[in-house]
Amino acid sequence: MTARNPKVAQLARRQSAKTSVGGYEQRPSLDVRALRVVQRVVKRRAQKLLWHGIGAMGYAVRRRGAITPVPRSGDPCVRRILLVRVDLLGDTVLTTPAIAALRRGYPKAKIDVLVQRSTAAVLAAEREIAQVITYDPQIVQQRGGWMNGLKLVRRLRKARYDIAISVAGDLGSIFTRLSGAKCTIGYAGEAYPHMLTHPVPGGRYAVAQHETQYVLALAEAAGGITHNTDARPRLHVAPDAQREMTAMLRLSRAQLGRTGPVIAMHAGARNGQAKRWPSRHFAALADLLAEELDALVVVTGAPNEATIAQNIVRQANHPLINVSGKTSLPQLTALLAQSNVLVTGDSGPMHIACAVDTPVVVMHGPTDPALSGPTAPDAIVLRHHLWCSPCYDASATAECRFGNPICMKAITPHTVLAAVRRQLLAHGWDSQRGTGDENQLSVSSLP
Repeated sequence: MTARNPKVAQLARRQSAKTSVGGYEQRPSLDVRALRVVQRVVKRRAQKLLWHGIGAMGYAVRRRGAITPVPRSGDPCVRRILLVRVDLLGDTVLTTPAIAALRRGYPKAKIDVLVQRSTAAVLAAEREIAQVITYDPQIVQQRGGWMNGLKLVRRLRKARYDIAISVAGDLGSIFTRLSGAKCTIGYAGEAYPHMLTHPVPGGRYAVAQHETQYVLALAEAAGGITHNTDARPRLHVAPDAQREMTAMLRLSRAQLGRTGPVIAMHAGARNGQAKRWPSRHFAALADLLAEELDALVVVTGAPNEATIAQNIVRQANHPLINVSGKTSLPQLTALLAQSNVLVTGDSGPMHIACAVDTPVVVMHGPTDPALSGPTAPDAIVLRHHLWCSPCYDASATAECRFGNPICMKAITPHTVLAAVRRQLLAHGWDSQRGTGDENQLSVSSLP
């Protein structure tokens, strides 16, 4: 593979800017922005009606009679525990500290986890989990979906759980109720009414603290025992996946002749495109890494993020390794574990990298790193302190209200390169420190 002609690459960048997915590089038209506002209003009103409707159903089928008290740590009567976390990949990773706390509290209990089918494989190597049960959000729209839903409910009830914990969200509270567990726990401010036997007061963002703290508080309410080390999630690497990624990286080095560090890049963001750093910036950074560090740059992504990865590869002057949509979650975990640095926005792979001790450089814009940022103590977070940032409030996906996420676009490739150099130096890679425009940014290491 050879480097591209710079003029051809520049032309490709211009064409990519015109055809970027979702209008990220160009501000959406007025009618599109107005439609988004209407959609948000309609969605919120529909959610409010749904809230009251499901709450009425919960009241009608509420449990009558004495409520089983919350078990205490070490109670031998607790034999089966269910954790429900049916949202995004990063959130699933951030739930693993609760599993560790519950294992200490109930060392002989079997702990099952209910997660989305798309995120389940990230837990495949976790030895503390007895079963990973999957849920498909599109189950109702599929042929035979209602029957599959009933099978899932029957499976949950057949397990006869002693404790079921809705780790996050209103849907989780429904699953804990349907499980038939004697004791159901979750945040009162997030659950549908009458779904929990032991609601914990409040909910997320009532107090400014990291997601892991909210998760651990629920584990403690259920009798789990927490340690200070639980603030950082941990994942194990599957041996087969590790061997496969080792072979892939070795072959890639041989093909490209690269002798420098392995730098992974993840440009996607499932929960809103305002969380994305521009593809052209990733491409420019990849060129700088190849030219200055002789780095082997690997672009990762889910199958639905393949277009973003292809844009990066097309705009870069130097060849990259594009594995977007080509790796399983165990393979992605193994790849990140063998990378020297991961460069990403606020994403699921960011949390995976922290859980396998890989240094990260993270660009934050609409989201608050104090609430959902990297958990590694040596993480480098780059962000601009604009008056409108952070703006994400979890009521919808992260989209810029002005149609132009300048908080992310204004972080330059040279600034990120300087942060990558810092991480390499801090972790023993011999590389000359570069200079960037950090004077315009907040560069912080979060606990």
